[in-house]
Amino acid sequence: MTTYFPCCYYYSSIPFFTCVLVGGYKGVPLDSKELENRISELRRELSLAEAELESLTGSSAPHKGISFSDLFEVDEIQAIQDAFAKATGVASIITQPDGTPITKPSNFSFLCENIIRKTEKGFSNCMRSDAFLGQFNSRGPTIQPCLSSGLWDGGASISVDGQHIASWLIGQIRNDYLDEERMISYAREIGADETEFLRALKQVTVMPLEQFKQIGQALFLLANLMSWTAYQNLQLESHIQELRTSHEEVSTLRNLLSNIIDSMPSILVGVDTEGRVTHWNMRAADITGFTQEEAQGRLLVDVLPNMADEMNRVTEAITERRPLVQEKVAEDVEGVLRYKDVSVYPLIANGVQGAVLRVDDVTERVRIEEMMIQSEKMLSVGGLAAGMAHEINNPLAAILGSAHLLRKRLLEETKLNKRVAADCGITFDAVAEYADKRDVRAMIESIITSGERAGNVVTNMLGFSRMSDGCCRDENVAEILDNAVELVKSGHDLKQSYNFKDIEFIRDYDDPPPLVNCEASKLQQVFFNVLNNGAQAMTLAHKETERVPGFVLRCKAVDGRVRIEIEDNGPGMEEPVRHRVFEPFFTTKNADVGTGLGMSVSYYIVTEGLGGTMAVESQPGLGATFIIELPQA
Repeated sequence: MTTYFPCCYYYSSIPFFTCVLVGGYKGVPLDSKELENRISELRRELSLAEAELESLTGSSAPHKGISFSDLFEVDEIQAIQDAFAKATGVASIITQPDGTPITKPSNFSFLCENIIRKTEKGFSNCMRSDAFLGQFNSRGPTIQPCLSSGLWDGGASISVDGQHIASWLIGQIRNDYLDEERMISYAREIGADETEFLRALKQVTVMPLEQFKQIGQALFLLANLMSWTAYQNLQLESHIQELRTSHEEVSTLRNLLSNIIDSMPSILVGVDTEGRVTHWNMRAADITGFTQEEAQGRLLVDVLPNMADEMNRVTEAITERRPLVQEKVAEDVEGVLRYKDVSVYPLIANGVQGAVLRVDDVTERVRIEEMMIQSEKMLSVGGLAAGMAHEINNPLAAILGSAHLLRKRLLEETKLNKRVAADCGITFDAVAEYADKRDVRAMIESIITSGERAGNVVTNMLGFSRMSDGCCRDENVAEILDNAVELVKSGHDLKQSYNFKDIEFIRDYDDPPPLVNCEASKLQQVFFNVLNNGAQAMTLAHKETERVPGFVLRCKAVDGRVRIEIEDNGPGMEEPVRHRVFEPFFTTKNADVGTGLGMSVSYYIVTEGLGGTMAVESQPGLGATFIIELPQA
């Protein structure tokens, strides 16, 4: 980390340390007493700072393991140390508390560096002496002969937050107190060459002890200044770490918030008061094709033209400081009617004004709500059907009973019929011939068939509103489909001039036809509804297209299922109609023609009653194909 060391100032070519050493700073003399007062003041400030740090952190030593190099740039300290050694003439080095060097030696004597420290015992003694000299001492520098060579050395500790992190050592000088005989004896002890040892000893710097003590006092002041700087650097490092942690947390939260916003299915757009985009989520990008970078700063009307009218509501929301919500806004999207909720939330904070627009596609919700309403109607229809069943079935029973009796008395050759005819003066054969020529027989059969079909409609309506346990058997699907075709062919509408007998039918059935387990009457009802709707559509469109109405009927077994396709060549359906064709009460016919229940009832019978699927494929002008798939028996 960068060192913030207030002592590193130079004036011309004379370092700050020289100014202190020669007796003052900026030319102001410093006596011994004033120097001691400054040192005491510095230590007091350091103690107060460390106490403040302890109160903030709640621990007496929250930074155990902090090292000198964590708080200072060693290269910068090396330059300071070199300058100090050059200015004072003493050797200098900064070590760890155990004596391990941190900086390179400055101004080391040849004796210490190249003779004593080159021997194993001499080096060990030097390390032991360095550790002792640099031990923590709050009262002043340690000044004493070296425990290895006997040269005079000094040392001062550098600490931070009560932790001893380094020692600044000086010395390797001799004076009048040095015992040369003892030095020569020490050379023999460590195994050094005595002659070379003595020659190197004479090259050692000579300095009065008092002068060396003054340098030691200056060293003590500088060591305390470094301790103060270390404390400031430690505080700065803690602050930087807190800022870094906070920045990482903010970045994480920003990314999380951005991911949440981008993962939302809603369109979220931020705008300022001028209507320019300030935020643009992924959903907006997917819908419009504009990326965040492309939309940023552009007017809302340029990137979301259908939201141009919302700017008035944005202004209103900001002015009134309240959100505005507009629900179920209808919009035509490529011919399909869709619905959306548009919410405007004002943003007024720190002098910045704007709004967030949220757009939710609620088409499916609206459809479900409509289905729920229709379901309520169906419950009413179910109750009505249950109540009307008795009233409808009674006259149906009378109609069917009378039709059967009419067929029996008029068309069946029995003894009683022959006798009654003879009593009337005619023969039974003549009556039968008349009935055949006037299509009475066909009319009676039509009455019976229609009555039975009406009864089935009532039964299916009851089944639609209430699940019933029907009797299912393996049935021939092709046969049921053909029966439904016959019912359609018998239809005729005098108002619209429908004549379904003119419709062509093309059959494509498997041989033998596949079987399904079902109630034949219900499946026939499904086929009849599809065929009847298609027949009406084709005959109505015949006047415009001049195409001969026709069906293609397919019935095949595919992968364990029976697939029935009923294809017509009518006018086809628009996409919105195709989507809603199976909804209850949805119809494109006039109110006097259809109720919108036939296809929904058919869908219910296929999916709920028979466990199959029912779908439709259609395009305008190309007819429609209803596809029914049922489990094969």
